[in-house]
Amino acid sequence: MADKVFELTPDMLDHNFADEVAPDRQKLLTCIQCGTCTACCPTAYAMHYTPRQIWRLIQLGLREEVLSSNSFWLCTACYACTQHCPRGIACTETMATLRRMAVSLGMEKLSSTAHFCAAFRDTVRRHGRLHDVEMITLFFGRAKGLKVVDYTRLGFTLWRKGKVSLDASRANVKELDQIEAIFRKVEQLEAQR
Repeated sequence: MADKVFELTPDMLDHNFADEVAPDRQKLLTCIQCGTCTACCPTAYAMHYTPRQIWRLIQLGLREEVLSSNSFWLCTACYACTQHCPRGIACTETMATLRRMAVSLGMEKLSSTAHFCAAFRDTVRRHGRLHDVEMITLFFGRAKGLKVVDYTRLGFTLWRKGKVSLDASRANVKELDQIEAIFRKVEQLEAQR
């Protein structure tokens, strides 16, 4: 989408968007488009818009364009962008805020990446660590546009080579109550925002 051209109209622009998204709007508006955030981002290659492009879209007030992208869903929260930003922009926090906004607006239902994140979260919550088969089953059950058949051969190859296990008990941890306590605390903190 890097070559996308926008024919901007006043009704497309939401000048309050940066206030809602960025922890420090003034810093976000000082972004010089150096590309450092994109250069150090491990998942920028797969994003609809790179982090640098997201900041510019936010500056312009293109709310719908930003929230309908997969960019913030692919953020791994590694903080490399925030750490390397010469302007001190809270990039990772902004990506997290975009995720929360998308969920509150119900937009995550449209994103296969959001379904993947939810399947991963639910599996870890249930077992304490990742159980591949359960996560993939949840993911394909939620992401309606994807065809399981297209991935069957890959799944069989991974299983045959011992890369995935059908045994869910291998994923269970002893301290599941502690894992559940972490999830409940996060939910409390999210509710306070």
